[in-house]
Amino acid sequence: MDPVITVSTSICMSVLFGVAAVHKLQSLAIFRSAMDEYQLIPRSLSGIAAVFVVTVELLAALLVLIPGARAAGLMVMAGLLFVYTAGISINLLRGRRDIDCGCSSFSSRHELSGWLVLRNLLLLGLVLLAWGPASDRPLNWLDLLLIAFGVLITGGLYLSMNQLLAQAPRIARLRSGT
Repeated sequence: MDPVITVSTSICMSVLFGVAAVHKLQSLAIFRSAMDEYQLIPRSLSGIAAVFVVTVELLAALLVLIPGARAAGLMVMAGLLFVYTAGISINLLRGRRDIDCGCSSFSSRHELSGWLVLRNLLLLGLVLLAWGPASDRPLNWLDLLLIAFGVLITGGLYLSMNQLLAQAPRIARLRSGT
């Protein structure tokens, strides 16, 4: 695979996990509360679990940027995405859509939905894409420019998609008149 794809995807995922960890760290009590809402672990462990999740997200974000540790970082990201998707799916199966996913900055609420599951599966696909073998072709200045623009565009698309997901329940309520 072309190294432009693996490098830009790796950077995107590193930024995503790094920003997510920082948001959670800034509002650790709110994140802990969001974890409690999932009802998947005992409340007595949610504080430790919240710190653990933030630490692992930061570690994964850093490992992906280290050439020799990229695969390990991507493996950790894949594991986290699997756990997050499973937690959302379990609560959707329980009929619990009204809880906050705990996956964004806590200035806006993201209620659980199938769209979050789909988003996480797409992110998992990007992790697997970045994990693929890259050719040994050296990067030139045009490649670096393409990587920079790709990361910026992907970041903008992700932020836009997240805002749409956050607003979807409100839009549905407006359409139904409730």
